[in-house]
Amino acid sequence: MMRSPINDIRCGAMYELTIPARIELSGGEEEKALQNLFFAYGKARRLCYSLRQKYELKGRMSKSEIIRRVQAITGLNSRYVKDAYATIEHLPPHATFGGLNNQRLRENSKITKEEYKKRRNSIIYARGDKTKGGNLNLRIVEIADEKYLRVNIGDRKWIFLKLFIPDKYMKKYAKYLDGSHPYSVLIKRRDDDKYDVRITIRAECNVNEGTRLIALDINKSHIDFCLMDKNEKDVIAVGKINTAELQNTRRNKREHQIKKVAHKVKNIAKHFKADVFIGKLRTSNFKSHRKANRMVHQMPQFKLRKWIKHICVKNGVRCEERSEAYTTKVGRMLSPILGLDVHKCAAIAFALKLSDFHVFKLLSVVSPNEGDGSQRGRQKRGSSLTGTAQHDFRIGMKCWAAMMSSLMRAERGGGGYSETPGIRGLLLMSRLKANLPFHIMNVNIW
Repeated sequence: MMRSPINDIRCGAMYELTIPARIELSGGEEEKALQNLFFAYGKARRLCYSLRQKYELKGRMSKSEIIRRVQAITGLNSRYVKDAYATIEHLPPHATFGGLNNQRLRENSKITKEEYKKRRNSIIYARGDKTKGGNLNLRIVEIADEKYLRVNIGDRKWIFLKLFIPDKYMKKYAKYLDGSHPYSVLIKRRDDDKYDVRITIRAECNVNEGTRLIALDINKSHIDFCLMDKNEKDVIAVGKINTAELQNTRRNKREHQIKKVAHKVKNIAKHFKADVFIGKLRTSNFKSHRKANRMVHQMPQFKLRKWIKHICVKNGVRCEERSEAYTTKVGRMLSPILGLDVHKCAAIAFALKLSDFHVFKLLSVVSPNEGDGSQRGRQKRGSSLTGTAQHDFRIGMKCWAAMMSSLMRAERGGGGYSETPGIRGLLLMSRLKANLPFHIMNVNIW
């Protein structure tokens, strides 16, 4: 039910890491107090969601008023209610708390009313705060050389639950759990009445800017990429990473495949000392025939972007998202010239857009403020460029032709670079066809 936001990660930024853990209850008053907190927190989430849909989205109630009303009804402190509101803020208009599957089981009398209530109220989430020792409501403390989770149950009362964290995580990330860094804690009650804990920490990342860039063009069954030198504007390599298995696979296996793809991208970027730029798709505005719509919306591009950014930044590789608007249009122009398919040429155009937007603008006829890829700024039919604009366009075409010649030399001769890592796995490299005719053309647009 929760959605983790994707933030632009730049040099000297932060990245999120999650530590898995678990808690065990001794029973009695301790377990009863935790169950009451689960029910109160679940009620707060549903109230925040319903009030937001009825009043806030219609301008009849503010967020702060909703939080005060829910706080008065549930008896939770303001931090718990604010965190409950954060978990429902990005939910769709028709959300089913507890999951549609559990609701169907209850309708068919396959689970009892008490079991359905427990599954419906199964999470407690508290965001971190550095000024409050890392986390105020769910804080990790050390007692007698053992880790405990101190849970605020209200009325200035706390319960201490023994926390089990795997040794490999404690050795690497114990320094982040002493209160010097903010950490968010999620307690999840499973159907077998066991409790999982996820501790999310925002840690510093040491990211160095590379001398090259790699542009990623995400498609239905593969990711096409282009590796380009920032200074010389030479294309060093083009290729694709197969992602066909992501379309028709189980959810748990899909996560594993996405991580493999992300590690491929990270290995290529570290090998060539390149920054990674991911093309951000706007699938919500995509409208075509039914089959194309289904293919585009089945692409796991959100998780791909999330994991590529996480793994790259964690390993010291700069990674950002940029608009890839009009790159396919330019790719169609380059495809017959270079002897490559449209998707690889779109990746080349994307790299050109990142390194030299002036030339890309002349090729695609877009304004320099196109930003998120909207349609504004496109040349209107019937209008003509001035003499200065035509001159600039010819210069841009000649510069582009010169770069394409260097691309041919780099692809045929290897460019002086060693073999790309992982080339015999999911990764496929492409080479240009030899002796392709190429002519520098002066194009007039009217």
